[in-house]
Amino acid sequence: MKSLRYTLAAAVLLLALLPAFAQRGSQRPRTPEQDFLDAMFDHIKGVEIFDCVRILSDSTLFQGRLSGSRGMRRAVDWVSSRYEEIGLEKVPGLYGYDYSYPVECTEVTGPCEVSVDGRVCTWALEWYAGGTSANGVAEAEIVFAGFGVSAPELGYDDYAGIDVRGKIVLIEGETPNTSRNDDTLRIWYPYTLHQYKVANAVAHGAIGMLYRWVPGPNNGYDPSFVYAYVTDELADEIVAGKADHFQSLIRELRSKKKTASFATGKKARIQMTMTHRTNALGHNLLGMVKGSDPELCDEYVILSAHLDHLGMIPYHIAGANDNNSSTACLLAVAKALQASKVKPKRSVIFLSLDGEEAGLTGSLYLTAHPVVPADKVKFILNLEQIGIGRAFSVGYKYDAPEIIDYVKEANEKYIHRPLSFYPNRYVTRPRTDGAVFMKNGYPTVDFYSVGGRSYYHEPRDSWEIQDPSTLQDAARALFWSVINAANAVN
Repeated sequence: MKSLRYTLAAAVLLLALLPAFAQRGSQRPRTPEQDFLDAMFDHIKGVEIFDCVRILSDSTLFQGRLSGSRGMRRAVDWVSSRYEEIGLEKVPGLYGYDYSYPVECTEVTGPCEVSVDGRVCTWALEWYAGGTSANGVAEAEIVFAGFGVSAPELGYDDYAGIDVRGKIVLIEGETPNTSRNDDTLRIWYPYTLHQYKVANAVAHGAIGMLYRWVPGPNNGYDPSFVYAYVTDELADEIVAGKADHFQSLIRELRSKKKTASFATGKKARIQMTMTHRTNALGHNLLGMVKGSDPELCDEYVILSAHLDHLGMIPYHIAGANDNNSSTACLLAVAKALQASKVKPKRSVIFLSLDGEEAGLTGSLYLTAHPVVPADKVKFILNLEQIGIGRAFSVGYKYDAPEIIDYVKEANEKYIHRPLSFYPNRYVTRPRTDGAVFMKNGYPTVDFYSVGGRSYYHEPRDSWEIQDPSTLQDAARALFWSVINAANAVN
């Protein structure tokens, strides 16, 4: 009787457990997509990315992150420590994360000032320090010299018929060319370079320059030549009485393709206190999540973003959107991918570039001295200014539209933000690290956020105006774009 009771009890217990056993047996194994989603939700969070942007925007510690400067060195160390904390592997052939290269560096080290006809002008509203100006003072009459271009073989010379010896020239960036034909762009390309404009002004005897362009450290350096950047507000004041507005002069030059330089009748004083070093170092940082496929792990997908900005000119510009937003998103993607229980088939390299603002020196060095074979790079996704706006935009080399599919699929499946695409035809003169990679044959896209005011190269480009939701969606779109490329069949 007792054994019967035990048998009945066991039967009851078994019946009670059958639903649990049945449920357990019906559970499907987790898919790689579910593991990737877990990693994305756990590690890509807008508030954390926003905080990273805030840290990198610190004026005291990083001082605007000028390539070759002490502030940039501290930023490099900070990002390197994040690579280490995340657990990124070293890229084969490198001892550590840092792939350094020689650069020149010109830093503001004392007072800077611009005045016109004795009036001291207002920083940021009217002028910025010349990023590669010589140390010293230039005081002289101002001569408007168009684009500062001498191209007699093209029938154009802004210096024809004027004498700028011992004078200060006021010039605009770029050239009078308005064509976007590839062949025409190549012809005019040498005259678009900031370095050319300095060299040409020096060759014509000018002692200084007021450059109507956004500030940056990518002009040529000449030890005898002092210059500053000026805004339209100050340029308008200088040409007043000769033209309605400075830009109306520029539009006329572009329309007629005929030079119209003149003495303005005004005088300027430019004071720049600078230190120029020829033995500085740039620092590209590379870390890796190794691919899971034993064969495809020797192929690479690269996520890149430049870390540098303008430095102190002479005051701080944080460059929060340009390009701390991208660095912060890159680190978030790296953290999520490294933490994921599954890894994509191909290896993923996280590349923090130096020297973009200083003339694309980091990407130019890397393409000339590659760390991994170029034919092993499946895809490069370069990030530029991705923390403001409700939409995303992707640039690609105009003859390779198929490269956008990885990003398109990621957005359509997981993010659902407005997404536009544009063919980049300006690889004759690269303006982003992505365009440098395109020009050198790498399958590359440039990724931006759009639809908001980013205050390009202005003091208002601060961490406070970054949008955590945009940062989060950007990083998640990048996360899946990288996975799509790294797992692609071909």
